[in-house]
Amino acid sequence: MRPRFLPMLLTGLVLAVSFLIAVQVTQSVRSGIFTPDPVSSSDEVATNPPESFAPVIIQSVSETGNVFYVSGNSEQDIVISVQNFGNSLRQIKSDANGNWSINFPVENDEPLKLDILQYVSGGQAVRSDETILRVPPPAVDEASEDQAPRALILVTSPGGPSSIFQSPFRGLPNANSISLASIDYDESGGVIFSGASSLDGRVRVYANNTMVGDRRVEANGRWYIIAADTLPRGSFDIRAELLTENGKVSEISVPFDRLTKNVVDTSKLIEAIYKPYGWQVRRALLGGGNQYTAIFAPENTAPIIQQ
Repeated sequence: MRPRFLPMLLTGLVLAVSFLIAVQVTQSVRSGIFTPDPVSSSDEVATNPPESFAPVIIQSVSETGNVFYVSGNSEQDIVISVQNFGNSLRQIKSDANGNWSINFPVENDEPLKLDILQYVSGGQAVRSDETILRVPPPAVDEASEDQAPRALILVTSPGGPSSIFQSPFRGLPNANSISLASIDYDESGGVIFSGASSLDGRVRVYANNTMVGDRRVEANGRWYIIAADTLPRGSFDIRAELLTENGKVSEISVPFDRLTKNVVDTSKLIEAIYKPYGWQVRRALLGGGNQYTAIFAPENTAPIIQQ
């Protein structure tokens, strides 16, 4: 008979290693600590979380002095990773209610593209649909600190209206009860107009006097109109009207130029086009393509940025 000590020895080693791994896993679970490795831009990240997990929601973004603040809500007691241009910036853990917040120093001329990931069961990283963009202002000569434009801070998601958390113009175009926050669009011609209203009613949007959409103001006071394949490349006079049961009560009009990838630098992940009364931001999307956001200054704003 052949000696059997070698197979027995190998079997013993396998059992010993399995036992050590089981002990380490048990100790990690009991300690309540899970620290995943930082996720790089090359790692596979899920974009659709399992149905049993709440998605990451960004609740507030602000900037005071040279400190940037972000807070949000996610699954409770879960590891949150904040990435800037795909590089790990900070890892934190949400509390028992799913709340989390971070702050970090930022330079005035520093752009940010923050993605929020949460680590769900099995260590899978799930990316939020929302992305935070900080677009620094251009250099301005002979402008006092209170007149110089601030950075633009917005939260954006593919196919949805952007939320403006800080405007470089210190306000949005508004008239009586209606305001216009942003115009978001892609390269196919689809456009999203969005804003807010202090009155219940309907908003109608016109491009060069042609109506492109009509929608009721939502319960939270926001309105948005999605117009698919509406505007070709070119210049338009965009007008938003607020109508109540008493008829038209106010309107806003802004000049808008729809850009295409033929007139921008697509080698950059984020690109800003600065004008005296309006900025446009282009950013590359995961999987290809570009998304654009246009914002505008309120009426009677001094042109700090010259042509």
